[in-house]
Amino acid sequence: MRLRLLAVAVVLTGYLYAADPELLSLAMPDSQALAGVNIAPVRLSPLGQYLLSERGPLPAAGLNQMMEASGFDPRRDLQEILFSTKAQQPSGSALILVRGTFDVSKILAAAQASGATIETYKGVSIVEQSKRQGAAFPDSTLAILGDTPEVRAAIDRMSAPTSINSALAVLVNQVSLAEDIWFASMSPMDLIPQPAQGASNPLALYSKVQQVSGGIKFGANVVLSVQAVSQTAQDAAMLAALLKGLGMGLTGQSKEEMEWAAALLQSLTVTADGAVTTVSLSAPEAQLEQMIQAAHADHPSQTIGVDPRSRVAPPPAPLPPPQTGFGPIGVSPQRIRIGGNVQKAKLVQHAEPVYPPLALQARISGVVRINVVIGKDGTVENLTLASGHPLLVPAAMEAVKQWVYQPTLLNGQPVEVVTQVEVNFDLNQ
Repeated sequence: MRLRLLAVAVVLTGYLYAADPELLSLAMPDSQALAGVNIAPVRLSPLGQYLLSERGPLPAAGLNQMMEASGFDPRRDLQEILFSTKAQQPSGSALILVRGTFDVSKILAAAQASGATIETYKGVSIVEQSKRQGAAFPDSTLAILGDTPEVRAAIDRMSAPTSINSALAVLVNQVSLAEDIWFASMSPMDLIPQPAQGASNPLALYSKVQQVSGGIKFGANVVLSVQAVSQTAQDAAMLAALLKGLGMGLTGQSKEEMEWAAALLQSLTVTADGAVTTVSLSAPEAQLEQMIQAAHADHPSQTIGVDPRSRVAPPPAPLPPPQTGFGPIGVSPQRIRIGGNVQKAKLVQHAEPVYPPLALQARISGVVRINVVIGKDGTVENLTLASGHPLLVPAAMEAVKQWVYQPTLLNGQPVEVVTQVEVNFDLNQ
């Protein structure tokens, strides 16, 4: 058994949770961020059952080997998990505290068989896969994983419990009661690089966020919610506008991914109330399962124990039919691509964008470039963001939706057009 595989199995099947008071007392007292998962509702939900099933995306081969060697089945034996980190340090320490059922003697034997070192610290066995990473099993119901010095410090706290920051503790209590998977941070933006002096960087708004919390609630609709507290109401309003702009940029490579992105965008709500910015996003459980299945099909796990060189090579794909500039010979295309300047001449209805007040106040200008699909009747059917400042994007998108073009004909038949449009925001106009 490898320690890394055990940690991956924990994360994949349990994600992150647990506001268990005993686990909280073992967390790093100087934690700036905590996260967790309540395993029971995740395991009982349709999406959770799919993730844990044989047809789900878990690495079954490696997981089965680990379970056979250690007697630990994360799909059955996990109960609660707490993740603790010092968020202000990009490469800082982290600690995972796990409540579950562990056959300690079997786990230790499997670890020794795989070449790991077993250390005893204050009567507790610590499995060390490397000098920096360790996993301790104080009893059959508790596991502590992380940097070895932090694992030892957590063992010390078993006899002398400590407390995390009181404000963080209140936040953890609130969010862990409301969500199945949750997170809370008192310094969420320290990991984002600060812009150079005098440089314009929309991410600078994130540095003004003082705390952030949220989580995922499972059910027929899986709901993601996030709350960010900024320094001022103005900062919160600008953050809401920025997030709306980023949401407008949701897109995908395939037609199916674009449809999923559009559906997610319809459910996205971003509001600002005082200094608090709230984001909510929901999706039907069945849709998420389809998305995971598609992603897993695109990146299938390699079967363990099979030499790739021994596999029979698939037969070569047949040669495609001869192509013209517009598609197969003799077949009229349903969609063509036209340059933006050429298509602009066919614009018959043009709605001017409303300059966002927050962008005006922040003296933000520039060009928003949008990829659009124009229907056979000349109306704009689909939009995806190519580039542009997030504060300007929503207004640009709303304006372009109203544009109407003269229908494009090819061989006398109307066709869809793919093109790129530009919306200019000039402070001097």
